[in-house]
Amino acid sequence: MEELIVWLLAAFGCSSLLVMIAEHLTNRTDTASELPHEHYRLLVRNSEQVLERVVRSLLFRSYWSGRPIRITLIDDGSDDDTKQMAAVLIRYPYGYCLGDVQEEMAAGTIVIDLRENKEGA
Repeated sequence: MEELIVWLLAAFGCSSLLVMIAEHLTNRTDTASELPHEHYRLLVRNSEQVLERVVRSLLFRSYWSGRPIRITLIDDGSDDDTKQMAAVLIRYPYGYCLGDVQEEMAAGTIVIDLRENKEGA
């Protein structure tokens, strides 16, 4: 009797796995690209102290709202570790890219200015 229960559980587990694999293979369309996304442009210059916190906040907000985001990092001449942090961040599949300050903005783009204020220094 115990062997029958073990075999039934194993068969159920294997069939569930096969159903999940078949569902994954039949739904190969990228649904995230079909959804409208929020586009954030982060203007950074010597922003290593706040960059990671801001990116994590945006990702957390995106996760809980269910809306995909795209983040463009625009470096305006950093001389600290901001460039290295940006290089690490663009490796992850969250829609990061490096942009130019002169790039044209699309409608609905949210700009967050993280540049260090040099006027007071």
